[in-house]
Amino acid sequence: MASLQHPDRDQPVYLMAHHTIGRRQGVADTRITLPEISGIHAAIQWTGSHWIIRDLSRNGTWVNDQQLIPAKNQQLHLGDKLAFGRANNPVWRVENLDPPENLLIDIDTGDSQPLESYHLLPDEHEPIASLHFNPINGVWIYELLESPEHGESAKVVNHGGRVDCAHHSWELFLAASQSTTTELSFKNLCVSDFRLRFTVSHHEEHIQLQLAKDDMRLDLAARTHNYLLLYLARARIRDIQRNVDAPDQGWVAIDLATRELGITVNHLNTQIFRARKQIADSLPDAIDTSRLVERRAYEMRLGCYQLDIFKGSQKEELEASTGEFAVAPEPA
Repeated sequence: MASLQHPDRDQPVYLMAHHTIGRRQGVADTRITLPEISGIHAAIQWTGSHWIIRDLSRNGTWVNDQQLIPAKNQQLHLGDKLAFGRANNPVWRVENLDPPENLLIDIDTGDSQPLESYHLLPDEHEPIASLHFNPINGVWIYELLESPEHGESAKVVNHGGRVDCAHHSWELFLAASQSTTTELSFKNLCVSDFRLRFTVSHHEEHIQLQLAKDDMRLDLAARTHNYLLLYLARARIRDIQRNVDAPDQGWVAIDLATRELGITVNHLNTQIFRARKQIADSLPDAIDTSRLVERRAYEMRLGCYQLDIFKGSQKEELEASTGEFAVAPEPA
């Protein structure tokens, strides 16, 4: 991730795809308060292949003791020394010229980690919250799953916003507007627009999942959380075949699910997070995956309704007489 070394601080200054330096508070991305600094003094920009700097000031910008020609682009190189306002002002050093990247920056240490489109917090091993991008409205959402009696909470986090989770705190750093880079062909698509096909081994110890829409086929590696999705898929299929109204289909009490699956609420939440993350990491960023599992007070359901379950080549069907699932030959 591209960064400058601040002349007076140990922590790096990370660069946005279009990054401004100046004195004007609330406008410049990096603020220098010296009186000779213009409101917007200089701009550093990612071109798609390299970084450039441009002087926009009255008093000048220097790179390696050479004053820039105003408004003319100059390519930056690793180790370049930058000065703003006067040639002998404090020096900023170019420390990294990697492409721009969204980050979570630890508020206490300044350490950064790349931000994934579906990011688990405080880590992937015992997640209790997520930070994920919603491509429908172009915002990042922090979501904390608490115990069932407290329900679900979510809030929007903007660039520079603080995220607190457990005993950790981060600053959200967005290098560029993600909405400008999303793939237009996938805009306004949701995971519920896909057909989910579960392929289940005889003893149900191995469950594979395929997502399909039009010509797109996505085979996901088998994971333990697929059994939770299978459990919720069966509940939704059962209601669909019983002609339950769509808003009421598939809801399962969380305490019932934990008993029948033999897991704790925390384990349930972890599996939901990991399922969302696996699918979010596999689909294009422009597709909204946040509704894979929907929740309301004390209940949850699979957000998808186009569902098939196969054991080998045989498709599961709900037996009307017993209310149980049985297999039938797959149609030719």
